[in-house]
Amino acid sequence: MEEKEFLQHIQAHQGTIYHLLRLYVSDADDQDDIKQEIVLQAWKSKDSFRKQSSFNTWLYKLALYTILTAKRKVAKMQQVDLQEADGLATDERDEQEEVQLLYRSIYSLDDLSKTIITMHLDGFTNAEIATFIGITPNHLGVKLHRIKETISSKLKASSYGAK
Repeated sequence: MEEKEFLQHIQAHQGTIYHLLRLYVSDADDQDDIKQEIVLQAWKSKDSFRKQSSFNTWLYKLALYTILTAKRKVAKMQQVDLQEADGLATDERDEQEEVQLLYRSIYSLDDLSKTIITMHLDGFTNAEIATFIGITPNHLGVKLHRIKETISSKLKASSYGAK
């Protein structure tokens, strides 16, 4: 892949990178650093892209691996402060606050659960997700159901000011 083509692909799919960074990295400076690392890793690995899947799928996997690796190395991830959302009635929240609450709920999950729900929300099929993380589709279905219940409980608890 030529440099110009690579840069066009990165530009066209930068939303994937930002989406994953927002879910996994809380600090804006860390997000910038890891974004640069993702682009560097993609550049180094561009010859391994064999067009068996879409560029976005390839970039998604590469970005996710890079984020998780950086997260393990740095080990400075902050805990989500769900107390911010306590006491706010659903009627009083605007759409942006609700989105932030959902992101906080997802962010508070363990890495495996976060990966599963993120890929699910990004439109990957259960079979693709199961293959990606190395479990059976049935096991994935159970995990996905439990993750949705966990997120739902956190959102309900926030809505009612409960813990």
